[in-house]
Amino acid sequence: MAFAVAPPVAPPPPSPAAAWGRRRARATPPRFALAASTRDGDPAPPTFERLREQLLQLHAEADLTQSKANSTRVRLVRLTEAAENLKKRAAVSIRMGKENEAVDLLVQKKKLTKALESIKQRIEVLDKLSMKISEGCLMAKNPMTT
Repeated sequence: MAFAVAPPVAPPPPSPAAAWGRRRARATPPRFALAASTRDGDPAPPTFERLREQLLQLHAEADLTQSKANSTRVRLVRLTEAAENLKKRAAVSIRMGKENEAVDLLVQKKKLTKALESIKQRIEVLDKLSMKISEGCLMAKNPMTT
């Protein structure tokens, strides 16, 4: 497959409504279009650009999913520490003879433990989704490289 560089593609002129009330933005550098052709000199199928866009979207989605999973992991750690603190506070309350307060703290800990279980499930789902999206990226690359 051979590649050729085409002259810069001129951007469409801005509409008067879009430019109204705004200062003129910096001039953007010229962009070059990449044209691909097969060995026989035939033009590449029109789906090349679409596949490239889909691949970029898949990569962005994979990054977003991984970011969500990581932030959920941080939340899991923070809430796990909070559950441990509730347990310690309940033990101190029992030693001080404040059984009602200890019961309230343990009820809060139980609710927090249920939330932690759902967070763990969310992390598993996000990891699976990220893996599937990465597989999709690899599958999208295959037609582009052949």
